[in-house]
Amino acid sequence: MNFSFYDIIHILLVFVQLLLIIVLLFKGRHIISNRLIAFFLFAQILYSFDEFCLRNSNFSYIDFPYLAYIALPFFTVWGPSMYLYIKSEITTDFRFKAKYVIHYLPLILLSIYFVFNFHFYSIEEKRELLVSKEILSNVYKKIFAAFVGFQVFIYNVISIVSIEKFAKTNTLKTRKFLSKIKWNKFIIYGYFIVCLCNNLVVYIFVYTKIKNIFLYIYISSLLFLIYFSIILGKALLSSHFGEVFKKPKSPSLSQDEYSNLNIQLEQHMNTQKPFLQFGLTLSELASELNIKERLLSQFINSHYNATFQDYVNVFRIEEAKKLIEQSKDSGKTILEIVYESGFNSKSAFNFAFKKHTQTTPTQYKKGLR
Repeated sequence: MNFSFYDIIHILLVFVQLLLIIVLLFKGRHIISNRLIAFFLFAQILYSFDEFCLRNSNFSYIDFPYLAYIALPFFTVWGPSMYLYIKSEITTDFRFKAKYVIHYLPLILLSIYFVFNFHFYSIEEKRELLVSKEILSNVYKKIFAAFVGFQVFIYNVISIVSIEKFAKTNTLKTRKFLSKIKWNKFIIYGYFIVCLCNNLVVYIFVYTKIKNIFLYIYISSLLFLIYFSIILGKALLSSHFGEVFKKPKSPSLSQDEYSNLNIQLEQHMNTQKPFLQFGLTLSELASELNIKERLLSQFINSHYNATFQDYVNVFRIEEAKKLIEQSKDSGKTILEIVYESGFNSKSAFNFAFKKHTQTTPTQYKKGLR
């Protein structure tokens, strides 16, 4: 049996993905997001296995016909598993609920179909079914390929919308948390791009008669290899896949009190602007809101996943950004803006500005021009 370049790519893909699964489970086999992406990788490995068997059918399906149609149902879990992985990363205390099984309904139905219509038959009967293509004709293969491609596309779009919405509505995060979100964006955007390239190649291969299509198939497979290799490198060199961002303990407030405090705090910060006071303390803010200091601290930690100082600084930075925009007309210097936005030193201002905007005040001002 001779290995083609395409076979070698898929062998490397299997090696990289197997190693990645081992790293993920070693770093946190009890972390639900790690298990979800490990299952996703397992389904990807089955695709490489199926491709290898198809290209070497005399060695595989003729001699070992029971290998056929084992991997095929798992192609339908690529999109759902990636989506649930992203969901688990942006949802505090994520749990795999019974309702999520609906995402794997195609896997369940296809598995049942192949069990009763193929796997229960004898070896000789399996060979006959494979030769006759009675179980899965070329027409149904095209329909299945289109379904999987469309399903992955839809799930990827939903995942991208979810993580972008989460990133926009949760600005009060630690640097480590923001780094994790940035990495997850790479995972979903990278997968979206390589899937688009692969689906385009599959469409051309199945529905057209363009020659030299195998060059594009090789390139598509190489993109997957590069993508998974980068993730493997990240998994080996960083602690991302071994961390769990736990939700701080909720304040001892009822649901109504919790919601009312959220509204009251937001209104107070936006109308009274206490953050403009130099050295505003938690005790002073709690006193203005007529609430216990401990409860206010727990609420900010729980609701915003931020310290009191980070919470206050976000309002100060937003105020500073407005003043910087207005400085084109007012002529205010950066130092004047520092004090007018509630900071008591330029160094503290620069540090907070860089932390929350990923740029410096000077660069931000130049960007406005």
